Amino acid sequence: MRSFFGNPYAKGQYEYLEARKRQQLHITLVCAFVVAAFVGAGLIVYHTTKNVLSIPGILMVLPTANFLVTYLALLKGKPLDPVKREQAREYEANGLALFHLMYVDEKGKRHFMEHVTVYQNAVVAYAPSVKEAERVALESDCITRLRKKGVSLRLKVYTDWQEYWNRLLEINKEIPEDQVKLVEKAQELMLGMSL
Repeated sequence: MRSFFGNPYAKGQYEYLEARKRQQLHITLVCAFVVAAFVGAGLIVYHTTKNVLSIPGILMVLPTANFLVTYLALLKGKPLDPVKREQAREYEANGLALFHLMYVDEKGKRHFMEHVTVYQNAVVAYAPSVKEAERVALESDCITRLRKKGVSLRLKVYTDWQEYWNRLLEINKEIPEDQVKLVEKAQELMLGMSL
């Protein structure tokens, strides 16, 4: 039996986003209940908010708000359309595809990428909600962060599925033996830079 708060899927799997949303919502609701319980118990027992039971309740407000903010950020992400997922299943089977990454740039801004493919010499991503001006900054930020970690790959973010799909069709799905570690490291870094 899995935990009420647990997520059975790994970050980057197709099902991860919806499970993470539920997980964050459950944690937020439990924390909010704890805050209300401490403050309510203090009011009932002492007939004032200035009491010893209010302290743990007040201390729980910040973590509760943090969980709520993460939940609200995850709401921005929508699951990849099942038809598009079926198209990209071959890349998923080869271990090249990552799904639903909420990339957090160095300034803390969140960018939702529905599908990311890491292959031998580049990273390509599909992010329909990213605006054109934002796209260039996102590419630059991600490339800079990857290079700081020792991964020199090109990166291109597409906002149109057909353009992205055409690019995927050009990719050699077989990774050469000497490139496997680089691809795995790049995927690991992309996952690490995402919620």
